[in-house]
Amino acid sequence: MAETRPPIPNSSALFLAGCGILSLGYTIWKQINEGNNFGRQRKNATSSASLTAHEYLIEMGTPLVPLRQISKLVGRNIYVKMESLNPGGTGKDRAAINMIRSAERNNLLPQPNDAGDLFLLTTPAEAPETQSEVDGTASMTGDDKNDSQKSNHQSQSSQSAPSLESMIVQAMAKSRTGGLVVEGTSGSTGIALATICAARGHACLVVLPDDQAQEKKAILQSLGAIVYEVPTASISNPNHYVNIARQAAKLARRKFGIRAFFVDQFENPANYQMHYDNTGPEIWQQLPTIDAFCMSSGTGGTIAGVGTYLKEKQSKVKIMLVDPPGSSLYNKVEHGIAYAVQQSERSVRKHRYDTLAEGIGLDRVTQNFDWGLDAMDGAIRVSDQEAVDMAHYLLKLEGLWVGSSSAMNVVGAIRTAIDMPEGSNVVTMICDGGQRHATRFWNPAFIEKNRGLIWPWEERIPECLQQMAVS
Repeated sequence: MAETRPPIPNSSALFLAGCGILSLGYTIWKQINEGNNFGRQRKNATSSASLTAHEYLIEMGTPLVPLRQISKLVGRNIYVKMESLNPGGTGKDRAAINMIRSAERNNLLPQPNDAGDLFLLTTPAEAPETQSEVDGTASMTGDDKNDSQKSNHQSQSSQSAPSLESMIVQAMAKSRTGGLVVEGTSGSTGIALATICAARGHACLVVLPDDQAQEKKAILQSLGAIVYEVPTASISNPNHYVNIARQAAKLARRKFGIRAFFVDQFENPANYQMHYDNTGPEIWQQLPTIDAFCMSSGTGGTIAGVGTYLKEKQSKVKIMLVDPPGSSLYNKVEHGIAYAVQQSERSVRKHRYDTLAEGIGLDRVTQNFDWGLDAMDGAIRVSDQEAVDMAHYLLKLEGLWVGSSSAMNVVGAIRTAIDMPEGSNVVTMICDGGQRHATRFWNPAFIEKNRGLIWPWEERIPECLQQMAVS
């Protein structure tokens, strides 16, 4: 009996089969390259196998949520990017992890501990306790050497130098790598850094202005950071919290020979780059029909990175700055000059001159902000009272408990939307939740007595929505 062979497929069948294989191969390739989340491979992502849970959550991104009730009132679609859902509670997690990774890649910090190191460690890395234990210039960088004599004189004559030394020693008692991360922050970046340092093994020293909500300090300390509180001052003052942080990092390197990294979030390009490479593409993937993006500026990294990316994708997208009272950034965007009335003759002490909002508004143009200036179309000034009213309105109307900068962002989004055609899509940021603002922004006694504002015991419609009703 003759052997029965399967029929030879004709050319059409072969062609279709080939197309099917190519299609399947393309689909698999696309899924691998796009990842399992927002359809874009992160330039700064490490292997998923090496990510901590904290890093993995950052890579996963945050949702873009419509404010449906407010959108109905405005007649335009208001969306909020829920950065408060990052593991550290703010969008600062994104920039923080990128700045730390960049420092490790460039040997400004030791390599992080992996899981196995935790079982091998018996004691944390020890910091030297006296000048005799280290060579004072052995680990100095170029800029340290240039101002060594000046810094030594300041450390001998300054009341704060011994306190800084003790803070450095306290911090290094918790270091598992021998590295120290130092930053001046109003709280949120510090919380992100402290969380990351705990997982990667670095010590963390945070210099915090004393006008911040005390719960931020408590959170930082619970995360293992050493907190050095200083009076508020202008950036031109050497006692400004950022300048003190820079001094602390230099002192750690010069006197103790520690690999100390001053994060410098305001000027660090890894801040801007993370939002250009990561946050901006994430928003675009979630809402490619975006018409406007607006938010406030702290370091400037987020609005600059996201704004620049969105402008490159669609030149018609409006990028709007939201600025609190007393900040000079509004005038920089609108008139090209960074100046506010409260800065007259540099007679003031604070960098956030007259605002309840924490972590936003500046008296200078940072490098991160400057990188996004060309992308910005305008600026909106939002009052503290509008922020208070909007925060309560959001809680009652949308069930969102937000902080001061987030409330200002939503006011800015509504004002931006009002000037746009009906049905437009406007995106802003929910930077953090109200839990970090319980003693100030969400404290009626503080609002009424310390700030002279009205606490909305009864329902108050925010001014921006009142204007909408009139128009």
